[in-house]
Parts: sequence; C-alpha cells; structure tokens
Amino acid sequence: MPVMSAPAPHHHVHYTRDYFVAQLRKSDAKVAWQYGRIFALAGLRPRGRVLDVGCGAGPGLRYLETTGAQAVGVDLVYYPLAEARQLALSTPLVQADVARGLPFASASFDVLLLSELLEHLPEGGALLAECWRVARPGGHLVVTTPNLWDMRRFLSPLVGKTWVGYTDPTHINLYTPLRLAREMRAAGFRQVRWRTGVKPIVWLSSRRLRLRMSVPYPPSVGSGLVAVGMRPETTA
Repeated sequence: MPVMSAPAPHHHVHYTRDYFVAQLRKSDAKVAWQYGRIFALAGLRPRGRVLDVGCGAGPGLRYLETTGAQAVGVDLVYYPLAEARQLALSTPLVQADVARGLPFASASFDVLLLSELLEHLPEGGALLAECWRVARPGGHLVVTTPNLWDMRRFLSPLVGKTWVGYTDPTHINLYTPLRLAREMRAAGFRQVRWRTGVKPIVWLSSRRLRLRMSVPYPPSVGSGLVAVGMRPETTA
C-alpha cells in the first residue's frame, strides 16, 4: 500500500536521514523488547485498530504487526515513512502534520501510541485532544516521553555530561509525570496513570506515589516516562 499524503505542514523541522538510523538498525528482538515493555508497563495489550502517531521509520509498526493488531502509522516526514513501508509491508501509512490534527474519523481507533513524540511539539495539548477524538469509547492512549524528573537531569551537569533529554535539539517540550497526566485529563482521558524508573529497579508509579509535598519537581529516577489513559465509555 502506498504512503498517503496530507497537506503540507505549517511548520518545518529539519530531520535528516541520519536522525532515523537508530530506528532502522534495531533488531526484531530489540523492537519486540522495547515495545512489549511499553505496553506491559501501560498494562495493555495491543488490540483492534492501533494508531502509531509519529511512527517514524516504523519500529512500533514492526512490533504491532506481530501482535495481530490492525496497525496504522502516521508521521510528518516522508523519508522514514518510505523506510517503514519496507519493514511493515501491510500497514497503512499516512503523511500528515499531526500538530495540525489527525486525518482520521472520530472514534476510529481502539489504541493510540504516542512514543517519543510530544517532546518534539511546541505544545502537546491539542494533539492529546485529537487523540481523544479519534479514540473509540473505552479506547486507550499510551504515551512515552523523556521524564523531566529524571535524577540524572540533576546529576549529569555535576560530572560534565549532558542529560539524555537535552541531547536532541528537537526536544523542545519536556514533561514531568504530573504535567503529562494533567494534560491527558484535560484532553478528556480518565483512569490516567504513569510509570517511571530505572531497569531493573522496581518502577515508581502514580499508584504508589501520592505526592503531598510542596516542592514542584521532586526528582525520581528514570529517564523514560510511560503514561496511559482511557476515553470513557460514556461522557458525564
């Protein structure tokens, strides 16, 4: 199936081919471990129609193809979509500027995956609202993004290193767990929960951590943040 195009984006970020090399070099075993872990931490199994928002060169799509889910990929940049076409032959792909909206019908996906995308957008609330729109009632949104509470963000400068979240110049919108959960709820998602931690240490989760402290950004270990929310079956 060819890559379908949408109108040209209203903003331009220069992503070279080199930017996607790491995605293309990942082995099937690495992809299965990475995305299997994301969904395990989210407490979900990919099911029904799954939209990979910001799919890049398709590592997530490669994983979704092995689960039996009906995957669809969408990304701003044409080059990684063309590469994804070679790796996920049966998956529909759409080129679109997701910051302007998702070119899909309302209530049309069971699961949406935003993996390492929000940090590249000037503002994430509009996209989260679009994810709520295209999610079916009872459907879920899974988000991964760098964790601004990562302990190494505070420690790296002390040893002359750059924190991993700052090494990519296209990371312009970094999140704390509480801010991400707040924006997901504002978009309409409920049962929002998050997890962050360092493997193989036990993960710190929103269910375990009940923040009753005045400091705005208490550091927690772990550079990665996984959050999940559900579109309610009915609106109250």
